[in-house]
Amino acid sequence: MYKQIFTNPQYLKQIILLSCLPALVGMFFVQMIPTWEIVQPIAILIFFILTIVFAFRWRSQTARNQRVKLFRPFIFFPFLAIFTLAAPLILFIHIAFYLDLHRPVATYQVQGLPTILYIYENTCWPPDSRTECKYYSTEIRQRVWILPFTTTILSCPCFFEKPIFQGDIATFPIEASRDKSKVAVSIDMKYGTVKVAD
Repeated sequence: MYKQIFTNPQYLKQIILLSCLPALVGMFFVQMIPTWEIVQPIAILIFFILTIVFAFRWRSQTARNQRVKLFRPFIFFPFLAIFTLAAPLILFIHIAFYLDLHRPVATYQVQGLPTILYIYENTCWPPDSRTECKYYSTEIRQRVWILPFTTTILSCPCFFEKPIFQGDIATFPIEASRDKSKVAVSIDMKYGTVKVAD
């Protein structure tokens, strides 16, 4: 059975198509650096179009009597319908997040040190004041090496002031917070480690 899957091109094509939907969802959840965030929905759209094109092309190249599993009409078209509905929904959600609340507000880097920090704030739209929302928060993300990806190293129910740099350490005083026990956050710009001061 497994040998047939890896030697029969029809099986391989179906595996590729079946993996496209989780891949599409995965692309949505990847965190990009701010300058690449507009590229993400474009990449999702291109990936979606290519998947549709290859799905119909591969199906048309397969003889009726050789069609198996996914390429059968009663499986192929429902799968394609689900995929076609999922892609615009994912794009809409992504663009709504990009244009709406959770947006980058600052980038910090110390020359000669590897850590690049991106500050994202979550607030009301349109905000009358930055702290008007009961759910306001900030994320600090760190760039992954030289790749256009980031990871979240701190999520705080607060807003930060501009950092104070002392050597390798960047200290972010807290401007406003829903958690009154925290007064500052320090990040080692050399190693990317975080320390919260109470």
